[in-house]
Amino acid sequence: MNETASDFQTTKELTDKYLLDLFNRYPVAFRYGVNELLFDQNNKQYIDFLAGVAVTNLGHSDPDIIEAIRNQIDKLMHTSNWFYSEEASRLAELLILNTFPGKVFLCNSGTEAIEAAFKLARAYAEQKQIHDPVIISLQKSFHGRSVSGISLTGQKKLHTGFGKLLDGIEFVTPNNEEELVDVFEKFAGRVVAFIAEPILGESGIIPLNHGYMNLVRELTLENEALLILDEIQTGFGRTGTMFAFETYGFSPDVMALAKGLGSGFPIGALVVAEKYQNVLAKGTHGTTYGGNHLGAAIAYETIRIIQTRDILANVNSCSEIAFSRLNQMKQKNKIIKEIRGKGLHIGVELTVPSRPIAELCLEKGLIVNATGDTVIRIMPPLTISAQYLNEGLDILESVLDAQK
Repeated sequence: MNETASDFQTTKELTDKYLLDLFNRYPVAFRYGVNELLFDQNNKQYIDFLAGVAVTNLGHSDPDIIEAIRNQIDKLMHTSNWFYSEEASRLAELLILNTFPGKVFLCNSGTEAIEAAFKLARAYAEQKQIHDPVIISLQKSFHGRSVSGISLTGQKKLHTGFGKLLDGIEFVTPNNEEELVDVFEKFAGRVVAFIAEPILGESGIIPLNHGYMNLVRELTLENEALLILDEIQTGFGRTGTMFAFETYGFSPDVMALAKGLGSGFPIGALVVAEKYQNVLAKGTHGTTYGGNHLGAAIAYETIRIIQTRDILANVNSCSEIAFSRLNQMKQKNKIIKEIRGKGLHIGVELTVPSRPIAELCLEKGLIVNATGDTVIRIMPPLTISAQYLNEGLDILESVLDAQK
C-alpha cells in the first residue's frame, strides 16, 4: 500500500493493542481529505467512493461546514436538553419543513434513531392496549447494532452470540406483495408497525419498488399501524432527491435519519408525524448529547448547503454517468451480475466475493465498499466531479477486467 512504514505501523500497533477487535479494517490510515479525495499517511491519493459509508455527503473539508464548526465552537458546544437551544430548534424546524408536519427527536446516531422508533412503536401498542404487538420488518434489512436494532434486522448472521433477542418481530421477503398481505392477515389486530429501508443498503443495495411500498402504505393505514422508514443511508440527497420517500407519493409516519445529516459529525434524528407526536411523553425517552449546540449547527448548515448549491443536480447527472458506464462494463464482463440502486447509492453484484475486489481497488487508489458478500457498494460524496467519478470507474473497470 506504500504507506510510510513507521507512521502506519505505529497506528496499526496502537489500534491492535488498545481498540477492541471488532472491525475488519483495510490496511490504510487517512490523514486528510479534500472533497472526493482522501490522502493517507504517505500522501498517497485515493478517490473516495464510500464517503464514510454515506456520511460525508458534502465531501471532505467543505469550507462552509468548517466555518460553521468554528463559529459554533467559539460560542457554545453543549449544555444538555434540560435547557432550550436556538440551534436545535432551528434544525428541527428545517427538518420538518423538508419532510412532513410533525416533531423531531434529535439524537447522536442512526442506531439511536432506530431505538427511539422502536420505543415509539411499543408505546403506541400500549396506548392501543395491544399486549402482544407485532412489528413487521424485512429479510436482508439492517437497522443498527443495538439489541433492538439487530432484533429488527433481517440477517441471521447478526443475531447470533447475544442470546434471546426481542420478541414480536416478523420478517417478510422484500418486494413480495403476497407474503406482505399474508403477514398482515395472520397478525390482524396485532401489527403496530412496518419498518423498512427504501433501499436495503448493507445487504447489497436492494431497492423497494413503488408498487410494493404503496401496498405497504395501504396496509398500514388499514391496520392503523405505523409506517417507519429508515432513511439513515438514503437521506439528504443520496438517491437524487432530499429523501427517498419523496418518489413514493406519500410520506411515512416515522422516519429515522443520521449519516449525511452531520457531514461527519455524529448526529441523528427521528421525525414523527403530527398524528403520533405525543406517543412518547415527557420522561419516556431522552439523550445527553443529542442535538447539542455544535451538532445542530453543523446539521443545519449541511441541509442549507444541499438546498442552496446544485447538489441534487450533480447527484443525478453523475448517477447517469455511473449507471451508463457500469452497464457498459456489465455487457463486456461476465463477472458483473447486476447493477442496482438509485442516485449515487449503487450496488454492483458480482459472481465472485467482493472483498478481494475492494482490496485491489484500494491498492490502485479507489475506495469502495464490499458488502453483502458479493456486492461492491458505490457511494461517493454527492459533490464528486465527473472527472474523478470517471477516474474511479476506470480503476474499478481495470480491476474487474483483470479478473476475467
